[in-house]
Amino acid sequence: MKVIGIVGGMGAGKSTVIAILNELKPVSYISADLIGHEILLKGHPAYAPIIEAFGTSILDEHGEIVRKKLGSLVFGNEESVKRLNAITHPLITKCVIERINEAKQIRPGQHIILEAALLLESGLVDLTDTVVAVYADADIRLKRVIEREGLEVEQILKRFKAQKEWEELKAAADYVIDNSVSLEETREQIKVFLEQIEK
Repeated sequence: MKVIGIVGGMGAGKSTVIAILNELKPVSYISADLIGHEILLKGHPAYAPIIEAFGTSILDEHGEIVRKKLGSLVFGNEESVKRLNAITHPLITKCVIERINEAKQIRPGQHIILEAALLLESGLVDLTDTVVAVYADADIRLKRVIEREGLEVEQILKRFKAQKEWEELKAAADYVIDNSVSLEETREQIKVFLEQIEK
C-alpha cells in the first residue's frame, strides 16, 4: 500500500490518470483542494480565523465565505497569500493525515491517491511514498482547458504562469506519465507504474 501524490499543470490530465489507475486497481482518493473548500464552510475550522483576518466583505447573504471574493482579495498580494496559507495549510494537512489513516484502516492494502494543487509547496508531499507527475504539451493543455472551462486564452495562460514550471514538477517526481498522445498509451504507462511500485 502506497500513498501516491499526483502533480501536473492545469489540463495535463491528472483526473484521467487517477480514473485509469482506479480502473486498473481500485484506490482510495483524497483531494486536498476539496478539503480546502470544506474547511472554509461555516462551522468548519478555517471559517472564523479567515473572517478575522480578511473581514466580512468576503461573505454571501447566508454568511458563507465566497471563495471568489476571498481569492480576488488575496490574489497578487504576497502578504495576504502568506496569511491565508498560514491559516489553511496546517488545517488541510491535519485533515489529510486523518483521511490517510482512515483509508488505511477501512481499505488496508489499497493504494491512496493524494491530489493537491500545492502538493510540493504546502509540504503535503512529505505524506506521500511516491510522486507521479502528469505531463501534456502546453498547446494540448490549453485546448483541454478551453473545452472544459470555457475561459479566454489570456486567462488560461495567466493561470499557467501562476503554476509551477514543468521542470520543477518533473524534478520532484519519482515517475512521469506522458498524457499527450492517446488514452491507450497513458494506460500502458500506468500499468508499468503499478508494476514498479508493487515490486
